[in-house]
Amino acid sequence: MSAAEFLVFASISCSVACWAIGDAMRWRAAWMAGALLALTHSVAAFGFFYQWSHATAERLTTAQSAALTGVSFSGGIYVNYLFLAVWLADAFWWWLRPDTYDARPRAVSIAVRTFIFVIIVNGAIVFADGAARAVGIASTAVVVLAQARRSIG
Repeated sequence: MSAAEFLVFASISCSVACWAIGDAMRWRAAWMAGALLALTHSVAAFGFFYQWSHATAERLTTAQSAALTGVSFSGGIYVNYLFLAVWLADAFWWWLRPDTYDARPRAVSIAVRTFIFVIIVNGAIVFADGAARAVGIASTAVVVLAQARRSIG
């Protein structure tokens, strides 16, 4: 594995682990770290794998989706952009204005966390393999168990 590939894959694996810690423990430093590492992953992938070309990223993302699911969906790259925007906005809101973040409607928190959860499950389990998938499965389990514990108690 090249250094570029290591950066791309290590940054997203660390991002997913931080997501789980931030969500399960309600720890905003981990939540922010996860969002920033997801951004690092995307920037590194754009530079190393897509040569800074949106068209290349769209084409390769569409091909990967088609190969895995049988559906040629070209909107996946836009969902990835939305994912980054939502998670970064949420992390910065929590970091900069925790008072208003904590006072926001519960439905907003549920919508944001559900969207992030679905995207991470798809990216870190469905579309991942090897060690990255193991991190995705473990991290998802942590979040699900933490949510179940909060729901019970």
